[in-house]
Amino acid sequence: MDTKPTIMVDVNDLGFLDNTETRTGTFVRPVDTALMLRDCYWIEFELSRMAMGWVTAAPDWEWKGELVRMGYLHTEHMKKLRERIGELPGAALNERSWTPQRVSDVFLAVSTAPAFAEFAYAYRSFVTKLYARYAWLSDVLDPILEEPTLDALRVIELDRQLMIGWADPHVRFAYVDDPEGRKRFDSWRKYADRMWDELASDQEHAAIEWAERLQHPPAGPVPASPANDPKYPHVDLTKYRSAMFDPASPTYDSVKHMIFINASEMSATESLTYLYYGVQKMPMDFYHDVARHTWDESRHSRMGVRRLKQLGYRTEDFSWHPSTALTPDNLERTFPEFYSTLTMVMEPCSFIKKRKSIDAFKHHGDDLSSLQSEYDIADERLHVQFGKKWGAKLFEQIEDFVTAQSVADKAKQLHLQKMGYSQSEIDSVLRSFPEFCGFATMDLKYDVY
Repeated sequence: MDTKPTIMVDVNDLGFLDNTETRTGTFVRPVDTALMLRDCYWIEFELSRMAMGWVTAAPDWEWKGELVRMGYLHTEHMKKLRERIGELPGAALNERSWTPQRVSDVFLAVSTAPAFAEFAYAYRSFVTKLYARYAWLSDVLDPILEEPTLDALRVIELDRQLMIGWADPHVRFAYVDDPEGRKRFDSWRKYADRMWDELASDQEHAAIEWAERLQHPPAGPVPASPANDPKYPHVDLTKYRSAMFDPASPTYDSVKHMIFINASEMSATESLTYLYYGVQKMPMDFYHDVARHTWDESRHSRMGVRRLKQLGYRTEDFSWHPSTALTPDNLERTFPEFYSTLTMVMEPCSFIKKRKSIDAFKHHGDDLSSLQSEYDIADERLHVQFGKKWGAKLFEQIEDFVTAQSVADKAKQLHLQKMGYSQSEIDSVLRSFPEFCGFATMDLKYDVY
């Protein structure tokens, strides 16, 4: 008499879900999906670093803002992917997770482009192929079983045209009147395409190198000297502590100087991109927060420049504050100081004059400028929270910075020291927020429009 086999299972043992060797015919299992999404996650992260890293190498102010937008959108895609990966077995991400070395090496190779057009091609090529991978996933995944994954991919798909189309003006006619430049560009284009093949391959290969690398050193990412748009001439820092103190500014003696202060936030934007690219192996939430912060600063700069132009000014009428470049000797200390000063000094102190500006602009009949200050404050409340969350962590390797409060105090002291105040003056105002802000920033003439 035949007996039916008894199937015994341990209902508490879910380890089988993580087993990549077990197959279910030719179907995609949950663990397979998780691993494929994890690969996409790291590509999104490296694309965000690539975009952010080239902001300071971009010679045009508009391009800088566009690249920040791209870098931020990649981190939004990462959030959608991470959420779904966390629901699936086999590929969990944690605070210590970091880009696999092979992926990092490929992106470093294609990021170190000889000029902006070559960078734009490599970026567009990799984004295009990543979206092709998403399209393939959408085609092979079960439309019911994998509906949560497909929902995430649909959100990412919304940005396809923006992210692929951004680079088109930079590559379509690259070096059209420069035969030697075009030859170099075509050589780079073939190299970048081969590097994607290297990324997608399951086989280990000897490292591929661009034959002309020694002839054409990289222009980015994170250049030692940030590229400056000549339409935004720099302030003379030997005369003024900051561009906002330059009395030659046409808005200097009026509340409209608040608009210029907004417009000048591209310098903070650029410095934040150095921080984003240069600081390694922080928790991924740090990069998501810094990307959002950087994008906000870029938006504030764009809204300020837009309003100045609406009021009849040219950017050449002003002097602009330069960004702080990343160098090996200043990354460890200068950038934690910069971030803490920005989030715990400059932005909290700015609330006072921005709040006054809201009412002053309304009094003068300038509702749009008033509205801009409202949005500015709304965003910067978030940035202050970022500073409390990450400031101490950036300083954690330095013994005297161990708590958020100590970071805040040290940031205030450093800021006032750099502005030339004595230690006794610093000590007298450090614990008084209104008095401290009076030292640290400038007030505006709210009654003058």
